[in-house]
Amino acid sequence: MKISHETIFDDDLIQLYFCYVNTSDELLPAHWHEHLEILFIAKGIMTAYINDSSYSLQPGDILLVNPRDIHYTHSHHDGEYCLLQIPPAHLERLSQEWEGLRFTEYLPHSSQKESLSHRLAEIFREMYRLHEEAARGSHLLFLAQLYRLLYLLYTENSMTVSPQFLSRNRRDLERIEKVMNYAKAHYRENISISAAAELLSVTPEHFCRLFKKYTGHTFFTYVNQIRLMHFYQDLVNSEESITFLMDKHGITNYKVFLKTFKEAYGTTPQRLRKDRRLS
Repeated sequence: MKISHETIFDDDLIQLYFCYVNTSDELLPAHWHEHLEILFIAKGIMTAYINDSSYSLQPGDILLVNPRDIHYTHSHHDGEYCLLQIPPAHLERLSQEWEGLRFTEYLPHSSQKESLSHRLAEIFREMYRLHEEAARGSHLLFLAQLYRLLYLLYTENSMTVSPQFLSRNRRDLERIEKVMNYAKAHYRENISISAAAELLSVTPEHFCRLFKKYTGHTFFTYVNQIRLMHFYQDLVNSEESITFLMDKHGITNYKVFLKTFKEAYGTTPQRLRKDRRLS
């Protein structure tokens, strides 16, 4: 699976992807897909980035990621959330101009029953109940909740962008994807901005502006996310030394890496590995 374009395997009956996620210190590097993605935070804290915007999510908050938007998430410590990914097969039923629809990304928790976020939260809870129950025909009730959710989003939380915007966004996304795939394949190496810019036949300055516009971060931050993700997986699943793992995943500056690791996981690699062994 490409790090940039996520392949989503939908449920055959309901033609979408839904799950309840239990996670601990999960970092998912920047990626995109054709689905509308919605997260309902049940427990813990999550930081999410969509293009050049960032959000700190608390229990009860809802995040919407529009199709083809580059995004990544970081769940801090133990977290739980509902993940709903809706493919074009459902979205195209909203409007003939469905491809131009954009939804407001962040809906904070609200205890007011008439607020949109409260009504959507109730739908998510019912979806979760039906999904866990898995009774005969429950998928039909699940779809009823899905279309109630889409109705609320369409009538109360959407706007339409121009075809010109969509065309420009699609063209730029294809260019960013090319660079992301390059970073995934070569993250162990000493990647330069000049080499990445050359892939797109643009100047390094233009490349830096373009990449940050669509990801919210620098190219080197993205490369380090990939390195950090692979390092973390090996740290908790192997017995190799930390020095060996750093070298394996292209990490050369320990001081900078340690600062990044602490920001992501709240502790040092040594302490995290020790705590995992004790738990």
